[in-house]
Order: sequence, then C-alpha cells, then structure tokens
Amino acid sequence: MATREPIYAALASLVFNYSTIASTFVTTGRFLKHHEQLPAGAASCPAIYLVQHPGEEHFRTGKGISNKRTLKCAFVMYFYTASADESVFPASQCNVGLDAIDDAINMPNNPGNVQTLGGLVEHVYTEGSVSIAEGLLQEFSIVAVPITIIIP
Repeated sequence: MATREPIYAALASLVFNYSTIASTFVTTGRFLKHHEQLPAGAASCPAIYLVQHPGEEHFRTGKGISNKRTLKCAFVMYFYTASADESVFPASQCNVGLDAIDDAINMPNNPGNVQTLGGLVEHVYTEGSVSIAEGLLQEFSIVAVPITIIIP
C-alpha cells in the first residue's frame, strides 16, 4: 500500500524542481505562510507552496478488492503585484505560474499524459476550480490550484 509522505514529497520535488518553477519562483515549500509573513516580504515572491487538504476519499470497487484512495492537495502561489508600471498586469504573473504547474504535472513530452510520480501513484492531475485573487486592489495576487492524486 502506498504511503502518503513519499507521494507528497515526490509531487513537491517534481513541481518545485521543474525548470520554469525553479527559475521563476523565489520561495518554495510545504509549510504555507500567509503572504504577510513571508521572510523577506515582497522579495520572497513569487512563492509557491504545496498544501495538503483535509479529507481523503476511499472507495472499493468490489468485495475483496483493495480500496482506491484519492488524496487532495493544492499549490498556492503568491505574486507581488504592486507596481508603478501599469503595463505589468497581475494576471500575467498568475498565468505564468499556472502554465508552469500545468507543464510540470502534465509533462509536455508525456505521450499518455499520465503523471505517476515515478510509479508511486496511479495518476496526478489538476481538478476543480482554480482560485485566483488577482492583485488589482492589493499588493499580492494569490492563486490556488487544486490537485487530485489517485493511489491504489
């Protein structure tokens, strides 16, 4: 039976070490901080965190068959978007982060479009509504991308 911690560690490693994430984001981690508590404030941005959601789903497909488990988590991103330059749109920064997560998880060169974290899980994918609080009236934009992990 697959255990949770190696799965979350592999997902964090996959995304945080993806080239676009590594070259774009200043802060990465699994311990979510409020954007006002970032160690260097705006200089800590962009920041991305992997956050486990409470609750899991367990279901059985038949008698005597092992249950399937679905884990839920999210990548939460902060972007400092206060700028005197009005040609820099907060949404543009958010879109770069969203595209990078899509690419890291879906791996553009993956013919089956199935992310298994090296065989640890059956599939990892984005699922659900992405929450975007675009920083038009505040200094930070906040994005949360929901992730589903299917494990046998």
